[in-house]
Amino acid sequence: MSDLVHESVKEIDETSWLVGNRLILHKKPFPPKNDHVCLWEDARDGSYYSLSSPTSQLPQTYELPPDSHMYLERNAGKTSATWSFGDIFLKVKIITSHTENATKEHDTLQWLAGQNLSFTIPKVLYQAEWSGRSYLFLSRVPGQTLESSWRELDDEEKQNYVNRIVDVCKELSVWRSRAITGIDGAHFSERWLDPCRDQYDFRPEALQRNCSELGMKCSTFMLYHSDLAPSNIIVHPGHKGAIGIIDWETVGYVPLEWVRTKFGVSWGLDFEWPDVDSDDPVLAEWRNRVAHQLGEEGFPEVMEAWRQWFRERLASRRER
Repeated sequence: MSDLVHESVKEIDETSWLVGNRLILHKKPFPPKNDHVCLWEDARDGSYYSLSSPTSQLPQTYELPPDSHMYLERNAGKTSATWSFGDIFLKVKIITSHTENATKEHDTLQWLAGQNLSFTIPKVLYQAEWSGRSYLFLSRVPGQTLESSWRELDDEEKQNYVNRIVDVCKELSVWRSRAITGIDGAHFSERWLDPCRDQYDFRPEALQRNCSELGMKCSTFMLYHSDLAPSNIIVHPGHKGAIGIIDWETVGYVPLEWVRTKFGVSWGLDFEWPDVDSDDPVLAEWRNRVAHQLGEEGFPEVMEAWRQWFRERLASRRER
């Protein structure tokens, strides 16, 4: 298997693909055989997707052609890649030293699936780990990203989505913990709470120490999706209030102050529009509006303390 994560999927033929040299993904117009793991019946064309194990000899494979039914949706360098096919996504990630002890996205999604949520989330279809990589098949949440829709919305529609996400933050906050962890007690891999590090320290006591240093109250912690970027919010323009939320990898219990602070300081929540200069303040409009609304709703923040802390850490790292 290639060392490059974006080469984890190879084409066998037009209706089958080899995944991580261990699974064969099939697309058929009829239900799968009994020895296959059925993933999904695609609502678009009625096709059935299933997984099977290859025989003792791996089939001949080819690079994915440009017109392949399964295409590379996102390539995050050396660490992760996402493929799209029909109503399904496949996310492949390198298991690193700072994520191996962290809560897994599929565990968070499976826990959330048992809750009565006001928004849509992906369904876990299959998950496995081998050879230092995780493989996660997820259902597609219908709609379009807020990022792709934002510039077509009027101000009232924009504010409706801002209010909706503030409501989601409140909805998640009913679940509490006594430690900064993921939903299962494993590490919460929030890099913005331990920035400018070669090796992140996501132990609960280390994250709590950082939060206390920044002036956050650490008596109890609320559940928070820490990557509510516009690319992770799925909307249906014209259908007020209907949203979906994806990418549940960085989710955990945090101090109340971190909810608003993250929106205020994290350029990772900006729009990623290639036709707009990277220093254009319009890219931060989404997170700034949410941060403002959270303030209107009484959420405290430690933005200036975080910015000063970040500058000090960055300067210290450059001196090494």
